[in-house]
Amino acid sequence: MSRISFLNGQFLPHENCMVHIEDRGFQFADGIYEVTLFKNGRLIDGDPHIERLFRSLREMKIEHNFTKEFITQLQLDLFAKNNMSEGTCYIQITRGMANRVPWVPKNLTPTISATVSLGKKMTEEEFEKGVSIMTHEDIRWKRCDIKSVALFASSFINQKAKDSGFDDAIFVRDGVVTEGTFANAFIVDANDTLITKAADNLILCGITRNRMIAIAKEKGIKVEERNFSVAEMLNAKEVFLTSSSLILRPATKIDGNQIGNGKAGKISRILLEEYKKFIG
Repeated sequence: MSRISFLNGQFLPHENCMVHIEDRGFQFADGIYEVTLFKNGRLIDGDPHIERLFRSLREMKIEHNFTKEFITQLQLDLFAKNNMSEGTCYIQITRGMANRVPWVPKNLTPTISATVSLGKKMTEEEFEKGVSIMTHEDIRWKRCDIKSVALFASSFINQKAKDSGFDDAIFVRDGVVTEGTFANAFIVDANDTLITKAADNLILCGITRNRMIAIAKEKGIKVEERNFSVAEMLNAKEVFLTSSSLILRPATKIDGNQIGNGKAGKISRILLEEYKKFIG
């Protein structure tokens, strides 16, 4: 059976979901999105994801009449219609269709689409090995706190990393480590303190980021949300990335430098195991 997706009030075969050539999302990246993990019959941190989706809509000033209950039920219905017990749901809302003008039109009907996928599971061997990262100047706009569909800079640098023999990249702005191309960045210092950049306009405040911080505090791990440098990151005992799709992926080599002992560290293991308990 063909995958079922959602577009503007209809559940349709995935290949039949098409938008107008003058949709603002297509022509201006004028839209927002959200990705939520689904497992064991529930949306993992579903409410915080929806809260962030509505925040992004407010920040982009996209007018709509969607309710939180509608967004929740839409995701659950999609998984049911695709007979999936786990996976991720991608929801995208654009400002809608309008004649191509350089300003932001008012009173448009937003385009809403959603689709589900299984995603790739990380093996124990992949977790243990970790990923190889390069650092790169943060060339993105200064509203990274909005989960907008304007992702070319992140995608471009992610591909540049792969073309250069790395798995991913971590952005650096004015000497401060911000985040990965599609994930938040954490380090663990010599005293086992967990450190990540404070949530501001230069990073996306990840839902999985927030969950890992909460888990760390519950386990008695000291947490600091503050700026840190590339040098501090290279000297850390552990470095890892988090996102709803990655969950937690250790970075064991950065710019050719081995991090810690070159394998997944103690804090990374604790957080991943506790997160598995949370979703299970």
